[in-house]
Amino acid sequence: MLSVVQILAVVGIVSLVLQLYRLLSFIWLYFLRPSTVHRYLHGPPAYALVTGASDGIGKAIAAELYNQGFNLILHGRNEAKLLNVVDQIRGSARARDVKYFFADASDADHDFERILAPFKDLNITVIVHNVGSSPLTREKINGLSKTDLMDIINRNAIFPLMVTHTLLTQLHLASRTGPVLVQFIGSQAGELSPARLAVYAGSKAFLKALARGLDTDERVWDTQTSVRFAYLNTGQVQSSTMRIPSSLATPTSERYAEAVVARMGCGWRQYCPYWMHSIQAWCAQLLGESAADTFAAQAVADLIAVHEKQS
Repeated sequence: MLSVVQILAVVGIVSLVLQLYRLLSFIWLYFLRPSTVHRYLHGPPAYALVTGASDGIGKAIAAELYNQGFNLILHGRNEAKLLNVVDQIRGSARARDVKYFFADASDADHDFERILAPFKDLNITVIVHNVGSSPLTREKINGLSKTDLMDIINRNAIFPLMVTHTLLTQLHLASRTGPVLVQFIGSQAGELSPARLAVYAGSKAFLKALARGLDTDERVWDTQTSVRFAYLNTGQVQSSTMRIPSSLATPTSERYAEAVVARMGCGWRQYCPYWMHSIQAWCAQLLGESAADTFAAQAVADLIAVHEKQS
């Protein structure tokens, strides 16, 4: 019979092996693994659909995918801003197709079949659901209107869900000639549920569960398709809505977009595309719930202060 010391030794060895495996996986994913994004350039001309592409991360991801060889379908709410993005991308030396559509993701009453009908015959092999945001405010949820609350949920959860629902049959057809990937841009808020961002965090946690469930449907119940789903855990990224200085821990939208595209096809259902965000997520786990809550609350308070100063 094993002694207590032997049992503890076995537990220690197993824990060490698991941490070593995690370290090696980290090094492989972020520093050694070659990009496989070109696996999705198959069949007829391949299209990538990016929601929330009129600015920030979405705009940068769209430009990066275009540079990698994809035709584009871009979504945005602000017509002038999205058309400017379309003109910028079309103005490059590459002669690929750039289509677009307008829709306010906060609105729950869209006719998604009608909105997406112009693209029903296209070979969509990549979708990046980037659309989503939440106001930075000192108000608790009882200080927000019902409309404000539903706007956050619709923008971050319902709109990506319904676009995916509408296009899934089309994605299955595209998967006959090669792999298809649907990615949801998540947030570390979905893991930490920080103060004043409870509804936003809940909507991102919904996307995390949705991505896992949809991917399990494809892997386990419908093994004849090669449609895959992933949730991208995202930390702070400098953008027009996150107007903070860039740093090693806070990449620019362009640097983050490069990381997103470089990790496409890695096979993980949930991960941080940017390596420093992965370290931050690991540190949050080590801190424990109470310490992480305190740290996240202070981080949100600092962001709110910056936002108020810039408004």
